[in-house]
Amino acid sequence: MLPAFISFRDSIRWLPDDASEPTHTVVLTATDSGVFLDVRFEKETGQLDWAFAGYRSSPDPNHTKFTHYIDSRTQNALAVVDIGTNTQLADGRTLEAGEMINPTTGTLTKYEEVWRDLESNSALFLRNTSASVWRARVGNWQLALGRTDGEFWAWQAERSGPEQPWVLKYSTKASPETFLPDSCLGWEAGTTIEWCGESWEILAIAS
Repeated sequence: MLPAFISFRDSIRWLPDDASEPTHTVVLTATDSGVFLDVRFEKETGQLDWAFAGYRSSPDPNHTKFTHYIDSRTQNALAVVDIGTNTQLADGRTLEAGEMINPTTGTLTKYEEVWRDLESNSALFLRNTSASVWRARVGNWQLALGRTDGEFWAWQAERSGPEQPWVLKYSTKASPETFLPDSCLGWEAGTTIEWCGESWEILAIAS
């Protein structure tokens, strides 16, 4: 398996309703460390639906646990329970099933999500030393999210190829639009670097 992967959500179903996909959801994950960023924007309004970051783990082959360290919906991210049961579909996609709060009803509801993954050998995951901002670049996608002066912000960006410019796909109004560099000579996972006037922990890196 390559060092990182990009996940696109194709649908969500709140049982017993039909499946749909009202959001543009992208998740960037480092394979070995499990660090991830998950950013979801509503397609119709362009508003942020949910954004969070942390670490994923697998208690057993069929279950995945997502531990949130920062979350747009709560200041107490570690209290969020996010565990799914995964089933591989015949077309190569993954069906994730579990229970979580339905934001429309505010009640705990069973859900089913269908995910499509794209592996990549290029990745960079950073977190500032105060843990208030997380950034990731995997392949031709970048995500960033954070809470600055009490206001949560996030964005998704994509480029058409390695030498092409980054283009914002979705963004909150307060998002600082600074893209991670492609050249990271001397940067190593587990170290702290200075970048853009701030100290950052390198959570994962591959080129």
